[in-house]
Amino acid sequence: MTNPPPVIPELQVWRRVRQYAVPAAMIEACTAARSAGDWRAGCAAGRIDVELDLAEVAREHGRTAADRIEADLTALAPDLLRWHLPRALGGRTSLATHQPWLLSTLEERIEDTEPVLVLRSPKTVDGSQRLLLTVRQAGERDGEWCDLPPVYWSADHVAGLAAAYGGSPARMPGFEPDGTVRPFARYATDPDPADPASRTETFERRIVAGDVVAAWAAFGVALDPTEPENLYRWENGIESVASGVLTPVGLAAEVARLHRRYGIDQALVGTWWRFAVAVRRRDDGSLGARFISTDEELRRLPRVASVVHRRPVDLDLVRHGLLQPAEVHPLVRQAFFPAAPGTAAVPDRVDLRRVASVRCRGEWHTVRHGDGRLDRVAHPPDEIAREQALRAFGGPVTGCFATLEAWRTGTGRLPRPLRELRREVLQRLQHGGSAALATLLDAGLDPAFRDGRGGTLLHHVRSVRDVGVVRRLLDAGVPLDAVDKRGRTALHVTVGDGGTLEMIQALLEAGADPRATDAEGTTVVEFAEYKAQIYAYDEEDEDEVPEEYHVLFRIRDLLRDWKDR
Repeated sequence: MTNPPPVIPELQVWRRVRQYAVPAAMIEACTAARSAGDWRAGCAAGRIDVELDLAEVAREHGRTAADRIEADLTALAPDLLRWHLPRALGGRTSLATHQPWLLSTLEERIEDTEPVLVLRSPKTVDGSQRLLLTVRQAGERDGEWCDLPPVYWSADHVAGLAAAYGGSPARMPGFEPDGTVRPFARYATDPDPADPASRTETFERRIVAGDVVAAWAAFGVALDPTEPENLYRWENGIESVASGVLTPVGLAAEVARLHRRYGIDQALVGTWWRFAVAVRRRDDGSLGARFISTDEELRRLPRVASVVHRRPVDLDLVRHGLLQPAEVHPLVRQAFFPAAPGTAAVPDRVDLRRVASVRCRGEWHTVRHGDGRLDRVAHPPDEIAREQALRAFGGPVTGCFATLEAWRTGTGRLPRPLRELRREVLQRLQHGGSAALATLLDAGLDPAFRDGRGGTLLHHVRSVRDVGVVRRLLDAGVPLDAVDKRGRTALHVTVGDGGTLEMIQALLEAGADPRATDAEGTTVVEFAEYKAQIYAYDEEDEDEVPEEYHVLFRIRDLLRDWKDR
């Protein structure tokens, strides 16, 4: 059999995730903070907002509990955490939203009164990618939290990644000991007790052969292939598992870990829209697995983190030539390919110069981006003036002028080099925040740039914390009251997509109108009212809402005040 292992869908999207979502500058800064023992600086570099007080934890739960929390904070590698958190995908590189994660290195039972770190992912896929870190009692989870194993976020535990992905320090499945890709023909046909990677390779061979039940049995998981009766005809549980994306490689160890922590013997893996896979730990330590439908009581079971039961994307990216071992996160690379060459992450140099060829008036003309502008090289000032006059009277624009209009309005087609540049700019803005925006402007980004939704750079301050960028963008000529294709101003978008209270204040002080309406006639104030009502139906309920959502009420009150001025 010569067929290669299955390919993870959206692997090209994961390539962009690895390129932009954890910038090299972030890895460098987090590494330096970790070396200095400064977990607060590490969280700041990793764009994690920390809302916890160790002194308060000590008062409420005792010094021993506070010391455990501080030890977890010291072990936390924010860049490694970001590297492994699940993504929204669907073409996006942003984090999956509205997911609370429990972070604890405790090996023993976690009691309901035990204080633990809880990380919250962003509330929107389009807005800021900042994370929120708080302390909660373990008993407050109510089945909502997902426990993330320490190997995916703790610098003290990351060496365990090799075993978590079915390998060992000697080699990873599908790779030779030196880190080179192993041909599928050389995959093990039977597990070798002395080579953990061989069991995963055996699983891959059985998946390719279509023997899903035998593939799962290679990891001691007895899979019942019977599907729920109420699936739609286009849903197929076995085919979903047979794709090889959902794997049992780390399930036994993870269910055993959850059993030690919480005393549970069942958990959910691979949840889809209308069905899931439930795994049960038997008395002998083996696992049974079956498909369940959404209306079963078992849907309330705790969920195994998707990073545990999905194919390791880094290994697939390297296997298919989309990522070099040297490009893998340094801590992950050390666990996977300790002998592979690689150095510490070095911040990449941002080069925004682009040249595009455009068909214009029967000829090929050159359009260049750089030095803070997009230029139509082939047209003298008098031609540009005539074209602008024609456009002012409603006439059509073509060629170089149509390209310039698409760049500055977000409407129309851009040549490929400029489309790729726009994508790069948006990725850097979303994942890099204030530092990325400053770097882009310093590197010569045209401030007249608009995204494909018609949003200006001011529409993207929702992803930024440094309020000084508002003045810099206004001074560069970005209009404060410009609207996107939905009729929303920068203030609308900042309120709606997770912008900070301070950034909203800065926009208001710059002159943004809280009474501005979007294409549906909704004012910014009404939008803020709606966002607040998602968490509290009336203002009497607001005290019962978790503290991290109170910022929505403060934003609403701020806009109410400005509306009446």
